[in-house]
Amino acid sequence: MIVTIQQAYRHGADGSPAAAATIVLGTVAVVERRPTLDTVAQACGVSRMTVSNVFNRPDQVAAETRERVLRAAQALGYIGPNPTGRSLRHGRTQTIGVLLTERLPYAFTDPGLLQFLQGVATELATWGHALLLLPTQEGPEAGSVAGTALVDGFLIVLAGASDPAVTQVLRRGLPAVSWGQPRLPGVPRIGIDNTRAAAEVARHLHDLGHRRVGVISFGAGRQLRAVHQTMRQRVTGFSAVFAADPQAVVQVVHATANTRSAGSEAARDLLAAEPRPTAIFAVTDVLALGALDEAMRQRIAVPAELSVAGFDDIPEAARAVPPLTTFSQALAEQGRAAARMLLDRIAGRAGSVPALETRLVVRGSTAPASVLVEA
Repeated sequence: MIVTIQQAYRHGADGSPAAAATIVLGTVAVVERRPTLDTVAQACGVSRMTVSNVFNRPDQVAAETRERVLRAAQALGYIGPNPTGRSLRHGRTQTIGVLLTERLPYAFTDPGLLQFLQGVATELATWGHALLLLPTQEGPEAGSVAGTALVDGFLIVLAGASDPAVTQVLRRGLPAVSWGQPRLPGVPRIGIDNTRAAAEVARHLHDLGHRRVGVISFGAGRQLRAVHQTMRQRVTGFSAVFAADPQAVVQVVHATANTRSAGSEAARDLLAAEPRPTAIFAVTDVLALGALDEAMRQRIAVPAELSVAGFDDIPEAARAVPPLTTFSQALAEQGRAAARMLLDRIAGRAGSVPALETRLVVRGSTAPASVLVEA
């Protein structure tokens, strides 16, 4: 702040105060001090501890005193304790890092991952913790974000053990919980048995009489990514059921991405086969919705001529036309469970892996195989 120093001289012919003149002597820079706990305490006439309690433990301060301190703090421009200093003193940041091996926009566009993160955020908010998304990087900077992030622990999402960022996390020794990938050494995992779940979808279609089935997967070009391993488990579990039937034929195609348009393109390839499949299983609901779009474009009636099933049970699955048969893996609850387990580990408590309610949800997109199509 720049302050102008002035001095006023008043004088008359007889020395009496008559005319007034102001002479500017100069300017100096005055450094404004940021208000502190002590500043607020002095203004309110209370102790420093009382002001600290207002911001950190408000339930321990009388309502009238609390309001007086907050009014004074607002007038002085004091916004509360410095979070960096507080974290250094207590050794906690109240922040959880979520490590993603996908690009950051994927967290906001993939419905399944979004449901999981909503569950994480809901649980963290209950305990006053923040969430920090940490996308992994490629090249020489790979793993640097995870190695320097100021967090109390990590949720490792869709990341394989060979990922440099995961290596950095494990080296730091902070509490960690993984989701959506194979087990990591010393890290508890929240997740489902994808092989068994997909087999349940296959048995449903097999029981309906389907023997020519198409499967839409994705991620084949990312062999080292955990997301590919997850999708591969679903394809394996599904195909194993039909492999036991000598009359069954399963064709697998790989979509270019986990998007609705990519699912439509993959379904187009499957439906071009002669004879065409009577059922399509997609490893995600997003891809399955794309298959429904393609069936509608080709005027193939679902489920009269083609059954379609997905995996995840995202909200759009129930709103599809017809409503999509899928496997529900309780994504939001998995997110809450993962967050609770990590908070337990940070607090030194021995949290247990919860039982997750998963089930096959049969809706209007699957029906018995059409005799006309099978002929």
